[in-house]
Amino acid sequence: MMSTSTRDRINAFRAQGLFIARAFLDIAERAELRRACDAALLRTRALSRETGHSTPRISLLTDGTTCFQDDPCALELISTFVGSRRVCELLAGLSRPGEEDTPRLKDAHYYHEQTRRDWDGDWHRDSQFGQSDPEIERAIVATTTSVHFRVALEDDDRLEIVPGSHARWDTPDELRIRRGADRTALDMPNAARVALRAGDACIFHAWSIHRATYRRAPPRRTIDALYTFARPRVRQWTPPAT
Repeated sequence: MMSTSTRDRINAFRAQGLFIARAFLDIAERAELRRACDAALLRTRALSRETGHSTPRISLLTDGTTCFQDDPCALELISTFVGSRRVCELLAGLSRPGEEDTPRLKDAHYYHEQTRRDWDGDWHRDSQFGQSDPEIERAIVATTTSVHFRVALEDDDRLEIVPGSHARWDTPDELRIRRGADRTALDMPNAARVALRAGDACIFHAWSIHRATYRRAPPRRTIDALYTFARPRVRQWTPPAT
């Protein structure tokens, strides 16, 4: 039998596409993770000064051999955390009928404050990346699940999201903004800002309409891990040889 808190978590995700687990990490846990992630940040910023290229996030796992060249133990700590039973338990029950309930980790990112300028991100669904055909994207939104697990190591209110948009297709106004010429528009209908205190975790559907704003201050230190839920493979029947 599901506990009340588990039922509430799943119901909130089904209805709104997100929920928040307050005080998911304590002070010591946050400090340990921040030390590990900052090892990647220091190296990335050093490379940025050499190349002139900056980014609002660091790919902790896919770029791990580069980011953690000087501190491989930091990469191991982060990998253990995002794959931990404690994190995966928050994702249990979020898959669609017909999908496996075991989340599959795709990557983890570290969001940090900008060093050069302030800017607003584009409104998007993660489902649109690599999909130029809206109808194909629409089918992806209707049939699959992808989830962000985000935990703030410092207070973070940079995420904006349209609650409930994960469970439906865009309205004309949403589509005009998300796939139009002004993807940073301020008039996205029904958008809400998600404010996390240090230690809070936010779980939200990657197909939700959302964006981030990027600022030089205050400091931002947020881990974001992306998970998908696979559909079981269908075993094909092979007739016996005769």
